[in-house]
Order: sequence, then structure tokens, then C-alpha cells
Amino acid sequence: MPHLIIFEPGESQRRLLNEKIVKLGHEGWALTGKYEAEKFGTWENLFENVLAPGLFVQREQIVVESADIFGAFPEKFVSTLEDNNADCMLILVYNSDIKHVKNIKSQVEIIEQDKQVPPWKKSEWLLDIAKAQKIKLSRGAADLLAESIESQEELRSELNKLALYSEGREIKISDVQNLSFDEGGRAQLNFLDGICENNHADVINSLKYLRGTPLAILLTAVCNRLRPALMSALFENKNEALKAAGISPAKKYAVQKAEHALKNYGSEKIKRFMLGVIRLSYLEKTNNSEGWPGFELLLMNLVKA
Repeated sequence: MPHLIIFEPGESQRRLLNEKIVKLGHEGWALTGKYEAEKFGTWENLFENVLAPGLFVQREQIVVESADIFGAFPEKFVSTLEDNNADCMLILVYNSDIKHVKNIKSQVEIIEQDKQVPPWKKSEWLLDIAKAQKIKLSRGAADLLAESIESQEELRSELNKLALYSEGREIKISDVQNLSFDEGGRAQLNFLDGICENNHADVINSLKYLRGTPLAILLTAVCNRLRPALMSALFENKNEALKAAGISPAKKYAVQKAEHALKNYGSEKIKRFMLGVIRLSYLEKTNNSEGWPGFELLLMNLVKA
């Protein structure tokens, strides 16, 4: 009988599933079938039709998608489950909560989703992944990627793409700028850099494109970019303040741009602007959103002489 491997739903599910299939394949469990749970409908039909011994392989893995529809795991099958030395690895992929199999949690292997990394730790997280994969990634490039891409899975994918392009050399900020942004991404990057450098032309030109995107996404990006400036504005010992907030002073790109913003606008303007951005971000989640007009008024108060 099988050993059950259960995949929780989430952003990293497909990557983790593919990695598991490859790993089991290397260890001797051949992939003999991929099915939709709807084909069987019940646990009984699944066990009866899929788990017969294979004719040509002694050890096999079988993937069943959308296993939610099976419902609670039958008590009559609990005693038949085997450990991870079983000849059959039955991989169940869930689209929603795995509550229906919690009665057998101690007897199965549950593949949990990757933990979400706080925004201020994503650069270090990405550098750690690069190091583990022997990819040379500069601190500045990691900062820019972490600041610009929210999804951890997208960050992993982007890192791998850049590694292929760089062919073993260090991935630099210029590589990220040239390869990691579509038109919308480049507009957002130009907008954020334009704010920091008080470059009115870049800010205005970028806004023409960004007005067609959700404001909440841009507010998050602005908060991430100017967070080091806010810490420096609030505390005299800026390096200690940055470290306490989880921002490494070694993050040259992020900290340098924030310092330029602080120099261009001064502490009080930065404080008022960031407070306004946080307020707008909150209102975006309520029925009182001020939308783009509210943000553009806040922006004008920051950049005006």
C-alpha cells in the first residue's frame, strides 16, 4: 500500500511538487501516472484503480491533482498506509485546506508552503538562495529585486533567469534594470528613482503609465523604497536605526537612494509624506479610498519647492 505525500495549497506548491517528483525519480520511484481526482471521485475508487502493483516498475510515484474532492480519509484505510520506504508514493495535491486528512497527519508526509519573508528581510533571503545555488548576486541587485518584486516565487524565477544570462559572472544592478522589468516595471522603477532624485520629468512621465495600475501596489513600493529615509529622519544614529528596523546599511542601492531623498526633501517632508502614504494605504482597504487624486496631491506636497 502507499505512502501518502500531501501538498498544501499556496504560491510555492508547483515548484515544491516538481522538486519532489524529480527527487523521488532520482531515488528510484518512477512517475507512472498523473490524474485528476475527479476521475475517481472517492478514496475507495482511487485505492482500487490506481494502487495496483505496476507491471514494469517495482517502485512508483503517482500524482493526483485536486484531491480536495475526496473528503475525509476513511478510517478503514488508515492501517494500510506505509512509511517513506513504501513501493508506491501517492502524491496528493490540494487546492484548499487539508483539514480532511488531519486525522492521518502523523502517518503521512505533508509538504508545507514556504514561509513568507518580511519585506525588509527579502534581500538577505534572496542572497542566501543565490549562495546555496552558487549564483553570484551583488547586494545592489538583490536589493532592487527584493524591492521591486513582491512574490517570492517570482523572485526565485527571476534569479534563475538572471543566472542563465550572466553565465557565471556576478549579477549586477544593471542586469536587473535591463532584464527584470516589463514596461510597467520599468515605469515603477523610474518613478521611485525619480522621487528619490527629485527628478520631476521621470516622475511625471512614469505616472502616465502607472495610473492604469492598482494604487495599492505602488503605495507598497513607495513605502519600501523610502523606509530607510524615514528611519534616518526619525533617529540620530541612522545606522543603528536601520539595523533595528531590519535594514542593513550595506544595502547600497536602497540606502543610497533613500539618502538622496532625505537630502532632497529634508526630514520633516519625508515624515509627512510617509505618514500620508501609510494613511492612503489604509484607506485603499476601506470604502474611503482617495485613489490617485489623493496620492498625487501628497506627491505634489513632497516635491514642491
